[in-house]
Amino acid sequence: MKLFAKYNRINIAASIAVFLAGCLAFYFVFRYVLTRQIDESLRTEQTEINQYVKEHNQLPEIVEAYDQKISYQLVDKPVQDLRFISQKVKTEKRKRYEDEWIRLLVFGVAVNGKQYEIRVSKSEMETEDLLILILLIAAGMTGLILVMNYFINAFFIRRLWKPFYQSIHAVQQYRLSGQQNLQLPADPIDEFDLLNKSINSMASRIHADYNILKEFTSNAAHEMQTPLAVIINSIDAIIQQEPLLHLVEEPIFTIQKSADKLIRLNQALLLLTRMENRQFESKEEIRADLLVEHKCNELKELITVTGITMEISVVPVTVYLHKYLAEIVFDNLLHNAIRYNIEQGFISIELTERCFSISNASAIPPLDPAKVFQRFYRHPETGPGGNGLGLSIVKQICDLAGYPIHYRYQNTLHTISIAWK
Repeated sequence: MKLFAKYNRINIAASIAVFLAGCLAFYFVFRYVLTRQIDESLRTEQTEINQYVKEHNQLPEIVEAYDQKISYQLVDKPVQDLRFISQKVKTEKRKRYEDEWIRLLVFGVAVNGKQYEIRVSKSEMETEDLLILILLIAAGMTGLILVMNYFINAFFIRRLWKPFYQSIHAVQQYRLSGQQNLQLPADPIDEFDLLNKSINSMASRIHADYNILKEFTSNAAHEMQTPLAVIINSIDAIIQQEPLLHLVEEPIFTIQKSADKLIRLNQALLLLTRMENRQFESKEEIRADLLVEHKCNELKELITVTGITMEISVVPVTVYLHKYLAEIVFDNLLHNAIRYNIEQGFISIELTERCFSISNASAIPPLDPAKVFQRFYRHPETGPGGNGLGLSIVKQICDLAGYPIHYRYQNTLHTISIAWK
């Protein structure tokens, strides 16, 4: 759930609760005020009756009013208490009886030695109507305020959070292997400015550590070339000494295999370093069909010796890639298909205007699609032949060129496909 949606839920729920509580409080307070006004009006009527009795020594004549009624009742003993009563009565309106709330004042008065109970009542209907009207207006204003608040929040909060999403987009687009460091701009909002500064600082430290590691890898790979060349030359010299070779034949060939593997690893690391340093930025038109056929012819003898059956289907296709990198892609994929095949195995190569795919039979179970292009990933049943960098190099070259690469396993066949976008 987005922050804005969660904020809106909490804000709207809190606003509705506050407005409902406010409306209820307003209703009871306003009802209390209006009831007090009616009571004051009834008290005024009582004062007028008492004043009239005092001056004339008789009860005033009853005059019917629209919202007020007065009644006299002779009683045996004086009415001691002054009482205000709210009660519901039946009143005739439009030739029918309806329930109506009235406010009633009951008090006593003595006239010529006789005790009377005076009842003065006023209708509360207008008060109720006024309260209902006020509540409807309050509810309408509440709804309008909530709607306006939602759209205002939607507009201003989106504008307010725009720098945040810009920073997130910049972080998503940032690549550690790029030449430029991440630099998020300053922002007038303190929290976003602090976030950008923190991300800039973190990115600078990571970029510096990455450059140190990359430089170390590059220097180590370059420095390893000379000792490796000395080792290979020394091994060749020992192999040429037949009397000595008989004494140390097995260790020498073991050293030679290890040295060859180390050379391939060193070359792969150098290639990865050069790609990360953007030394293959230039692209040219490459006839992929001619390059595939050339690589297949180069490996034809090896394929024949291993007894592998190869099916090739290519059409003229032009891709845009550095020529050296294109050779590495097809060379690595072909060598992998041969190295990890089975006796009397099978390789299928298909090149179309949409993609290139190579499939090979293998005794190795399905590889992990999430790890197959990671550096040094090797299935436990792969064997000691490779170094786990071949597919990683192919993947990095394809990423550099913008060509998606995918792996799938179906019917005991491992398939690598590259889409030409």
